[in-house]
Amino acid sequence: MVTQIVLISGCSSGIGLATAVHLAKDAEKRFKVYATMRNLAKKGPLEEEGKDFLGETLIIKQMDVCSDESCVPVEIAKEVLEVNYFGALRLIQAVLPSMKARQSGVIVNNSSHYGIVGIPFVEIYCSSKFAIEGLTESLAPILRHFNIRCCLLEAGPVRTPIVSKAEEWCQVEVDESSTDPKTRSLLELMKMNMKNDFEKYIQDCEEVAQFVKDIALGEKCDLRYQTNEEFGSKEVAAKFFDPTGNKSVDLVAKRYFCEHDKE
Repeated sequence: MVTQIVLISGCSSGIGLATAVHLAKDAEKRFKVYATMRNLAKKGPLEEEGKDFLGETLIIKQMDVCSDESCVPVEIAKEVLEVNYFGALRLIQAVLPSMKARQSGVIVNNSSHYGIVGIPFVEIYCSSKFAIEGLTESLAPILRHFNIRCCLLEAGPVRTPIVSKAEEWCQVEVDESSTDPKTRSLLELMKMNMKNDFEKYIQDCEEVAQFVKDIALGEKCDLRYQTNEEFGSKEVAAKFFDPTGNKSVDLVAKRYFCEHDKE
């Protein structure tokens, strides 16, 4: 039987601690758990609960997930989140008091199809848009009490400089020497299929702008507006109607990793 190596962060308390101990005490010893925390001064509770397994199936290590030295550099991720999430958050914080005071207003946050459906090799961008989705969805019920409408624009491919900007952004020193051939192959396949999608489904900015105009002039406001119903509608439907998430993953894998001709 092969022992599974398990790395868990945040093990000084809560779910992290409980999971580390639960796996370490497995009667069949199927796991070797590396339980990590930012501050080893807080390892006492874990040592106490896992004392029978220390040094065997339970190893305690220091790891700060907020530190690039402990993990991997995340500067690009921080920059994307700074623009796509924190930028929007700051602006909302700036305008919200006056909107609440006059009991009116409309907040339209620029999300994306990729804020609903995560796609491979675009994880950082998707994460930033998922964050906008969570922020907007959480604010919407509160803002209703102030007659403030709050919604999300979820566009698919749009003819903007984002592709060239992304290419410039990624002109950094990246060591691909350790990337396995299968991952490289999947990346090339994904890029080909995404290019086909962009050619087939791309919208002009003016089409998206019309949605904003209609929202601003309308009296009613939905939470979500998919600006291109032809793009990825099956993935969106699967995301909302299959709580396991498996159907959505299957469809995304088919869209980006199948070697098919342009439709």
